[in-house]
Amino acid sequence: MIRGLVGIGLALLALLPLGSGVLLLTRTPVRFGLGAFTGVAAAMVLLPPLHYVGLEPSIWLVLALGAVALALGLAYGRREVGRARIEWLPLAVLAVPLGLLAARGAEKPVDTYDAFANWTLKAKLLYFGRGFGDATIAPPVHREYPLGLPSVEAFVLHAIGSANVRVLHVLFAVFLGGLAVVTWHVLREHVSTWPLVAGLSLVLWMPAARDQALTGLADLPLACLFASAALLFGGGELALGSVFAAAALATKRDAIAFVAVLYAVSFVAVLVRRERDRLAPLTVSAVCVALAAVPWQVYDARHDLHARDVAPSHAKLDEVGFVLHRIGRLLFAQAYLWALPIAAAAALVMLVRRRDRQLAVGVLAIEFALVAALVFVYLSGTTGVDYLVRSTVRRTLLTPALLGAVLLPLLVTRALGARPPAATRARDRTPARSTPLRRRARPRRRRAVPARPPSS
Repeated sequence: MIRGLVGIGLALLALLPLGSGVLLLTRTPVRFGLGAFTGVAAAMVLLPPLHYVGLEPSIWLVLALGAVALALGLAYGRREVGRARIEWLPLAVLAVPLGLLAARGAEKPVDTYDAFANWTLKAKLLYFGRGFGDATIAPPVHREYPLGLPSVEAFVLHAIGSANVRVLHVLFAVFLGGLAVVTWHVLREHVSTWPLVAGLSLVLWMPAARDQALTGLADLPLACLFASAALLFGGGELALGSVFAAAALATKRDAIAFVAVLYAVSFVAVLVRRERDRLAPLTVSAVCVALAAVPWQVYDARHDLHARDVAPSHAKLDEVGFVLHRIGRLLFAQAYLWALPIAAAAALVMLVRRRDRQLAVGVLAIEFALVAALVFVYLSGTTGVDYLVRSTVRRTLLTPALLGAVLLPLLVTRALGARPPAATRARDRTPARSTPLRRRARPRRRRAVPARPPSS
């Protein structure tokens, strides 16, 4: 077990040069935590196409990618290292749930069928240099899924030095911690320290997220990568957000609907605000993210791995009520800590009180669109709506729930009228004006009384 945990740590260190190079290229200040998580996202995008051409996800390949990314970043990017002050007490508070989750995951074997027969099996095959484009005696299920997550898991197995899959899903705690790092990076200038710590604690202690992290399924990595992309898009960091959007696409096919919603809402927001200067960069981002999925589509077409479990049809529209009922019950379930309803309520309060209405409308729009996309996918399923919803909705709803949870600190503080930290610091730096009380408190200077001429 110790060897496996050390291997995961070494794998994250090996991913740091790749992540730092991407941060430099996207003109983002380089920080350790953000660099490691960005390295994971970049590896999920880059390793599968290299596997398609015969390069296995080894340590040396990842280090070579990191060297190339660092060289390009130093040559063409912005050389800036983040010098933010480390806030040790908030860091300790947020490290506790992650440490406990990692310890629990190290003791729990992979006992979920889909994880054992799909994600973990693919990682082991990639680790041993085996392909699964053609059917074998015991092929992994869903061979048409993208290979982003199994490729990173295979790389971690190389760092461990063996196919020790018992501790492999401890890596999933890194995705949850990475989401916390991205949230802190984006919201720290807009939310004070302890409201932000409280919101992130809710995310890290959310029972649904913690349970999914221990299953070895790809739903938690997908939710964390997509929520990170949405946060970065909202924070104006389009280039870095595109990397995480592409990583979400490389995780699971569910991301197709989620990423489409993200770009649709972004384009509508740009057009409504008439921000023509952002239209071209957003279009370039959408094209690049779509191109990142082309190698996966070509690989599937070459090996005839096209899935037929989703076929849009109007024949199942009468099942809308059932789907909405199941989703609605889970939205108010304790496992999700009511994150999405609270976020929606805070956004509505902001609209009523006319505070940051653009933010409130944007949050409501993307959350509603994500749930609508889920409903559409379920109604388009070929395996039966009832079976599909009952067996997967607890996992697929994690993406909109986590996005709502990470936005809670911003939404609640804005709904209550709290001043952003940057505005507070600017106010504190403003010289105080003299008030009547202060003027009266000052010692009065007596004017010199001119001497009277002597009377004659």
